[in-house]
Amino acid sequence: MRNHCVAAVLAVFMAVTPRVAAAQDTSGTSGFTGFLSDVGRDYVNFLSIANLPVAIAGSAGASAMGAADAAVAKDLAGPTPYALQPGATYGNLAFQFPLAITWWVVGHAAGKSRAAAAGRDLVRAQISGASWTYLIKYAADRTRPNGDPRSFPSGHATAAFATATVFYEHYGWKLGVPMFAAAAYVAGERVTANKHWPSDVVFGATMGILSGRTVTLHVRRARLAVRPEAVRGGGGVVFHVEH
Repeated sequence: MRNHCVAAVLAVFMAVTPRVAAAQDTSGTSGFTGFLSDVGRDYVNFLSIANLPVAIAGSAGASAMGAADAAVAKDLAGPTPYALQPGATYGNLAFQFPLAITWWVVGHAAGKSRAAAAGRDLVRAQISGASWTYLIKYAADRTRPNGDPRSFPSGHATAAFATATVFYEHYGWKLGVPMFAAAAYVAGERVTANKHWPSDVVFGATMGILSGRTVTLHVRRARLAVRPEAVRGGGGVVFHVEH
């Protein structure tokens, strides 16, 4: 049943993706203009061909992990270690969404265009990630290790990895590494707390990364600039790649 959930989701993604071209992302702005339009385009771009390799890798990882779900859950049964308990709060959408809003508003108010743009993308990533994750949760209706419903995929992992991906795309590894470490911390807490199977958090992480990649499409495009340039006796094309 666990592997069937992953396989079904990936099958739908692969069936739809080749037919969907990435919609033009015009979200280079850090302001509120066009925000709803960008959110709508995110749903299209989420299913774009550019995200397919990540979807395949994440689905394969979740399927492979599914074979160890029961054994891991049994080994980790018991009270959640105190050191991991904050992960439940950090990965909660009730924490991640206000964090995104605050980053956007403060960056905008301070005139920091980079921070404002990152905050804007954080909000979009949380909207996208939550939408897709809860759609799958209700469709799969997988039972959690503790007996509760809607286990697959982990919403906490989705939210935390979406945030980490956006920070990485905007700020690079300097901020990306600690944010991904925090996301992994959240994933560990969800398993040790008996709230999720390991495959839930792996696929949740995949959904978060996909959401973060989708809303930062404009950032990756900005790193590669292509322009024509006239030279003596002819012309050429200049490629500028920002590292």
